[in-house]
Amino acid sequence: MKRIRTISLALIAGLTLGACGDNSDSDVAPLTYELDEATRVTLADGTVIGTRGRDNAFAWYGLPYAAPPVGDLRWRAPRPVQAWETPLEATFPFHRCSQLTSGFEPDREEGELAGKEDCLYLNVWAPSDAGSEPKPVMVWIHGGANVWGFAGQYEMGRLAQSQDVIVVGINYRLAMMGWFGHPALAATAENELDQSMNFGTLDQVAALQWVQDNIQAFGGNPDNVTVFGQSAGAFNVAALISSPLTEGLFHKAIVQSGGFRSTSYKDAVDGPELESRRRGAASKEFIAHLVKTDALPPVETLSPEQLAAHLRAMPASQIFEAYKELPVAIDAAGLINPVDISDDGIAVPSEGIRSALINGAEMRDVPLMIGTTRDEFKGLAFFDKEMVGKFLNIAFWPKNRKTYEAYGYYPNALWAYHGVEEIAKHWTKHRSSPVYTYRFDWDEQGKALTTDISFLVGASHSIEIPFVIGGFEDKVSDPMGISFSKKNKAGRELLSARMMEYWANFAYEGQPGRGRSGTLPKWLAWQSGDDVDRLMILDTEADGGVRMGANTPPAEVIFEQFLADDRFKKQSVRCKTVDMALEITNIIGGDMENWENYQQERC
Repeated sequence: MKRIRTISLALIAGLTLGACGDNSDSDVAPLTYELDEATRVTLADGTVIGTRGRDNAFAWYGLPYAAPPVGDLRWRAPRPVQAWETPLEATFPFHRCSQLTSGFEPDREEGELAGKEDCLYLNVWAPSDAGSEPKPVMVWIHGGANVWGFAGQYEMGRLAQSQDVIVVGINYRLAMMGWFGHPALAATAENELDQSMNFGTLDQVAALQWVQDNIQAFGGNPDNVTVFGQSAGAFNVAALISSPLTEGLFHKAIVQSGGFRSTSYKDAVDGPELESRRRGAASKEFIAHLVKTDALPPVETLSPEQLAAHLRAMPASQIFEAYKELPVAIDAAGLINPVDISDDGIAVPSEGIRSALINGAEMRDVPLMIGTTRDEFKGLAFFDKEMVGKFLNIAFWPKNRKTYEAYGYYPNALWAYHGVEEIAKHWTKHRSSPVYTYRFDWDEQGKALTTDISFLVGASHSIEIPFVIGGFEDKVSDPMGISFSKKNKAGRELLSARMMEYWANFAYEGQPGRGRSGTLPKWLAWQSGDDVDRLMILDTEADGGVRMGANTPPAEVIFEQFLADDRFKKQSVRCKTVDMALEITNIIGGDMENWENYQQERC
């Protein structure tokens, strides 16, 4: 999610001085994106010619899977792409949907408008020695709070080439372009899907349908498709699992640092009754703001058709600038709030994703892999002067190591329980397909100057992605070169190779098993029981290796641990920990009554 940063920008700026030139992948030759005739493929809509990706994999960048959602197609379900006659040169991986840039892009000004509405493209990677047997397909859904990111951020050629799979990365509409609803838009719907407000979800469904229709031309098996995503991409995978529109479109699912959660349709359109449930600006609040700033005429003077026409004609730049100005769209750190999937009853069940899971409602009954990193939120303490000392933005240190550890532990333990363990319980109760759970523990960044990044940041949110895809060279994986060094190269590359094997074997067989080689520790399916190891720990040999290990304690035990924890020396830090714990469950869902009571009574 956008709020979750691996490190603060101050940390990046200060520590880069000590890390420059030490990136183990700095000598890797950049991709050239030159046309390669060997990649010529004929699809139903026309011929495409691609290029070469990482490790010489075949790659096709920027394949259109739907018509551009511009003009009258803004805030409508995706429409079929038009056929083309001239061969399409698929060599540009950097299409992105309209969005405000993130602090993860240090070469760009944060908050500037990037991308465009004509963005419904996808990338395909295939092993260059394809063979004749159809291969499993892995469809990647990027994260970024549903407000930022694009398919071309990560280069998937190594995963495709080393594991003999077809990988697809997709774009989808973001922010208010992807999740927005108003009665005026519903009144002008041309079909039932147009009445949804989950246009980003509908884009993902359309991309999966494109895979069904076209992936055989790239050597893929349309009857063996795995969807996988991280952060917001993982929440989107959960939405696809719950969606009534995805029957037969995929057969396995991987949820990396996500959860099963959605917002009620009423809250998304009108705004929540309780501010504690707020996750950003509701649609009607946004339109009221447009009227207040004279960007729209008074709504009462317009018919639904006129209002919809005004909204669809408004420049994207004006829409994004207005959203930035809306107070409830911005969080306390000045960041654009995440955008939630809505229970619209069309793309997502009206009872909500989590309720559907808990109640055993109809969802895709497919093998599921789900997990978190050990220290998802730990690095956020970097923003807190009460916990971290610094010298000239060059040296940083915890003022009390034990307190810092305690602050990091509880929110992450709650995510591991409510976002993984609890999901697995409900999944196995109502579904026949197995679920496999994990925790990613790699924290070997080491030190930059005197700052211990391994301790202060640890196994943070999104750091597992380059391990899953073999993508340590990708700039987004380590924007300023402070995580992946020559010193930790051997260990992390071995761990990455093992994780790619597990992920690919899951795509092949519906179980990670012993990996593609058949030589790795066996990853067992989740099962209930007090004495059963059901959590796969993913780490290097230096820290215990890949192994089935300790299980996540129940939520009530975590709360009891918190009450008895003497590492907290100040009540103010205890209350900050409670605040973050509640923030977690506002993101992923879960019963937090005891934490809410503590906050009301003691904070």
